[in-house]
Amino acid sequence: MKNEGTSQFYVPENFPAVPDFDFTRVLIETADKMKDVLGFECFYGLNSTDDAFYGESQEWIEKLSDLGLLNVEMESSALYTVAHRRRKKAAMISAVAGNLIRGEVIYDQENKRLNKGIENEIQVALEAIKKYHDERVLKGYE
Repeated sequence: MKNEGTSQFYVPENFPAVPDFDFTRVLIETADKMKDVLGFECFYGLNSTDDAFYGESQEWIEKLSDLGLLNVEMESSALYTVAHRRRKKAAMISAVAGNLIRGEVIYDQENKRLNKGIENEIQVALEAIKKYHDERVLKGYE
């Protein structure tokens, strides 16, 4: 869900912002494969890109949740839009900083769970990039 202004510079407001389907598939498969080894849960679905740094109200967060959105972040819709316009591939994996519905956020101290999530997502992303590249080579695309 595009709730940011950057993508409107590149495409009309109603133009969708979506990740590359093939690379997203590889990210999901890789995360599912690595979750037990690295010790994390894996969820996938739609999210909201909001460019107001911590500007969401509790009512807004509940509305997004009621729409079935699983995550709020600040970059993906602009990245998907620019990648599409430049005919590049883009997909996203996110570590969870907190649960905004329940008000479980950590701002006043180090968020060790988030730090571990970032380490995990880096490992998943690197493995997914390798797998994606290897698949493309096998298919003769590269």
